[in-house]
Amino acid sequence: MRYSISILFFFLLVGCGKKYPIPPEYDYSLPPEESYVLVDTWTGDGEYVLDNMVDVIVGTDGFIYALTDNDVKKLYENGQLNKIIIEDLFLPSAIYQDIKRNIFISDGNIIRLFDREGDSIFAFQDTAVAVSAGISSVDDKIFMSDSERDLVLSYDTLGNLIDTLSSFGAGILNVDKPLDLCIWENRIFIVSSEHNWVEAISTYTPRVNLLHLGGESHEGDTLPGYFINPVDVAVDDSGCVYVAETGNQRIQKFDMYGDFIVETKLSEAPVSVAVSRDGMSLYVAFTDRIEKYKRPETPGAPE
Repeated sequence: MRYSISILFFFLLVGCGKKYPIPPEYDYSLPPEESYVLVDTWTGDGEYVLDNMVDVIVGTDGFIYALTDNDVKKLYENGQLNKIIIEDLFLPSAIYQDIKRNIFISDGNIIRLFDREGDSIFAFQDTAVAVSAGISSVDDKIFMSDSERDLVLSYDTLGNLIDTLSSFGAGILNVDKPLDLCIWENRIFIVSSEHNWVEAISTYTPRVNLLHLGGESHEGDTLPGYFINPVDVAVDDSGCVYVAETGNQRIQKFDMYGDFIVETKLSEAPVSVAVSRDGMSLYVAFTDRIEKYKRPETPGAPE
């Protein structure tokens, strides 16, 4: 009897150890995204010229705002001029439009606020700021990055300093040459250019890291998901993140969890990137033009 049991156990063991091929799992998800496709280039149409571009955004009103070294041009999505909405800026570096459609501009060490028609509402100056580089706002708080002093600061609408969100250092809550800022829900995205990172930290206190993009070291890389000298960040309504980098001359797209989706290669180093609310259109600024890219339609995808 023991002998019979031993033989049975042997055959069961051999049978269980045989490597049968595992059937492939069917992928019910959508196919991987294709790279965005260049569909138009804007340099001007006789009414205006895009020269010395500094920043570009898609406003909450759906218009494209092109910030140059001395003015703001409000454009339709086909590149035609609506109006030159703001003029006579001193040293602008970044532009932002809030949910009320007011326009914030970081201009040297001055923060300027304009209404939707381009009329000045207020301005205040922080003489301690060396080089303002990014600006954003939420809940009556204004956020600005100082790329020279390696700080990200928040102010109230009277110009009073509220808090230091981030300062120089090597950790994920630190920055090194912070540039653009972008807010989505409860997170503020900070381009830490010399870290070759983009960090999303909480807009509330105590500050916590909510998303990290760019690898685990400061060296950067050409691989997907890594950066070399990132300069700008934008977020669409679904939480997808778009990062422009000069070292790799590309725009990378990530989902809201930080997973890499697709990259769009560019002909030269970009100045800035903006995205439509639905994520279908990218607007990439160079020093002398804006290029518009479209996301290819997925065959058979619901409209």
